[in-house]
Amino acid sequence: MPMRTKTSVTYRNEILEKYKREKGGEMNCYLLEPTRKQIKEACLWLLNRRKEKYDESILNRFFQFKEGENKSYAIERLNGDKFKPIVNFLTGETKSTTPANLELIAWLIDFKSRPLSIYLKSKPQEYEVKLREPNPKKEIKMIDIVPETKVIEKTDKSITIISQINPSLRITTIVSL
Repeated sequence: MPMRTKTSVTYRNEILEKYKREKGGEMNCYLLEPTRKQIKEACLWLLNRRKEKYDESILNRFFQFKEGENKSYAIERLNGDKFKPIVNFLTGETKSTTPANLELIAWLIDFKSRPLSIYLKSKPQEYEVKLREPNPKKEIKMIDIVPETKVIEKTDKSITIISQINPSLRITTIVSL
């Protein structure tokens, strides 16, 4: 079955999809309608509870802890403005955010393939969409893929587009104008 290529964009989109789908998951009491203060409180609550392999580097990148610094104290005294871009991203006010912010969000919602370097190395997932036919007992599986597409010829009357689904499947489409 075809699989979607993983990129920093798919990483961002999958994190945002997981956030929207699970409303913050385990942290939904903080993240359902996030504020700067709630994100700070979620970070403090999770600090000594969520410790996956790369989480310390994610936290160090975002908070920029000093050597030997009390991390809880450092987060507590941090200006809430540092969390504003995260609130804006989660609420849809902005469409993108910095890599450090995105990694912190991945940590907050417990996105399993974090950080980005691990996500890019992990096995691509298949994205299935189930559609129902008039007979509800039958299901059709559709795979959501993004083919590589190029316009190879354009005239006043038509456009010829070639889509490369995978190395062995190429589709040429001619669109009349």
